[in-house]
Amino acid sequence: MSVVDAAQRARALDIQSSFCVTAPAGSGKTELLIQRFLALLARVQRPEQVLAITFTRKAAAEMRERVLQALQQAQEGRACAGEHEQVTRTLALAALARGDEAGWQLVRDSNRLNIRTIDGFCGGLTRQMPILSEFGGQAQTIDDASELYAEAVSELFGLLGTGSALDQDLSALLLHFDNNWERLRGLLVAMLSRRDQWHEYMGVHHAPQDSEDALRGTVEALVAESLAHVDTLLNPFRDELYDLLGYALGNLELTPPDEFPAPQAAAVGQWRLVRAMFITQQGCWRKTVTRREGFPAGAGEASDRKVQWQDLAARLKAVEGLRDALHAVAWLPDLGAGSESWQMVLRLSHILPNLAACLLLVFRRHGLVDHSQVALSAITALGADDAPTELALRLDYAIEHILVDEFQDTAITQYRLLSRLTRGWHEHNQANPQAPRTIFIVGDGMQSIYGFRDANVGLFLQARNQGFNGIVLQSIALRCNFRSDRGLVDWVNATFRRAFPREDDERRGRVAFTDAVAVRPGSGKAVSLHAFHGEHAREQEAALVVDEVRAALADASVTSLAILGRSRTQLAPVVGQLQAEGIPSTPELSPYSRGSQAASTLMSLCGA
Repeated sequence: MSVVDAAQRARALDIQSSFCVTAPAGSGKTELLIQRFLALLARVQRPEQVLAITFTRKAAAEMRERVLQALQQAQEGRACAGEHEQVTRTLALAALARGDEAGWQLVRDSNRLNIRTIDGFCGGLTRQMPILSEFGGQAQTIDDASELYAEAVSELFGLLGTGSALDQDLSALLLHFDNNWERLRGLLVAMLSRRDQWHEYMGVHHAPQDSEDALRGTVEALVAESLAHVDTLLNPFRDELYDLLGYALGNLELTPPDEFPAPQAAAVGQWRLVRAMFITQQGCWRKTVTRREGFPAGAGEASDRKVQWQDLAARLKAVEGLRDALHAVAWLPDLGAGSESWQMVLRLSHILPNLAACLLLVFRRHGLVDHSQVALSAITALGADDAPTELALRLDYAIEHILVDEFQDTAITQYRLLSRLTRGWHEHNQANPQAPRTIFIVGDGMQSIYGFRDANVGLFLQARNQGFNGIVLQSIALRCNFRSDRGLVDWVNATFRRAFPREDDERRGRVAFTDAVAVRPGSGKAVSLHAFHGEHAREQEAALVVDEVRAALADASVTSLAILGRSRTQLAPVVGQLQAEGIPSTPELSPYSRGSQAASTLMSLCGA
């Protein structure tokens, strides 16, 4: 069994360094996390100084169980089955030796293993400083707080008619929505459910003008970044574009710019003119130009200019990614004083801090909070960068190493929490190079599936590329797949490579596809595709599945068999035909489901 990334796995156990590990499905990343955790236990003064963070209780329980299992098996001297188990055994023995020296008794007192869910860790912080973290006491966390959001919006609407500046902003927004209260209520409720994304930018603790200035600066930076991408792609054609743009604008009786538009928010209007010369409203390349675009019909210069346009358009079409980049210019915001939409954004920026305050009052009244508030309160409890709290100073002493699993599913609040926890670590490492503090994050951008929970895979790329507070993360990519046969791995590589972009894009949250290498050999045809349509598609699908099941049960080499479907409803025709054939089946929830919205069903089949 060849492990092509063995050197990378060994390197990840260097506890003097911090790492970002890209670990695709079936790559054994949980074992690597456990090995890293054990290696760190052997080097710290207290086991609590090693913090492992997961995103689900199931993952935390599994990691804790496997760490304890490694320690117990090492303590009992059980035999190891393979080379990777021997690595774990050696690390576990070192951790036990350190524990015996310090009197930890980890096998007996497993609570000292600091393995937590992100929600559990944040909740612990807020309970330590309830007033500062804005809880005001103990509160129960709920998954669905939509009714509390609606109650907060109703309290905000109660400010209408007071004559205050906030009343004017609310009235203007309501007028913008044609006095449709329900539409505006729906918008504000949705904004509350995503407040972790805007909380820091909306000036919750600052004056409205500061909030407006910060918002404008943020949007201007984002617009400039988008335009800089387009500008780079168009750079080889700049002179020709400027010449054609001047000609077209002259015919449209518009003043041509003094120079080619700069990639700045103030020039969005000029960039839209450049876009309109080559891209239709639907986002396709133009096949020709007319008087509407500034290219009238006729002979002489008019004809020559169209030929010039056609030649340039043909070369622009060959630039990869240019069409999408130009089309996106149409959606960039106009920040001018005359822009009604921008004025509404500014009014919304004045309202949102007050809406967040209303929600806090509702939370306190009911003794309930949502998951976003737990994370936001934990960040507040740690204090600002220039004014860390006593709790933050205690944690700086209590935590020396952080490991984070499934980092591709990180949301912005969780990313900021890690940034707060690692403040000052870079300076500490410079002063103590022999005992550095480390960060170890593991994830796979190709498996980022929690966008509906505000997870942002771009944060995984940002952490990999920029690190935290000056701590550089060395990048390691695991490639081996220990779970699937070679045929399936090769099919996935060939099929899904076409669905991913060629390069990572941190700003847009896009990740490139990375090939996996199968460790297990192939065993026959791995994947076959069948399509069904029409009135009897479900029955046809069920008949094919049952035929495949019957053939597999007749094959003595098949020792296990399962059918995976999106839902029990989808599998109902299959179950019916299995019963008609006298084939027993045992429906159960899939152990591979991640998240409450997963509706997969796994049917295990047994038969002679």
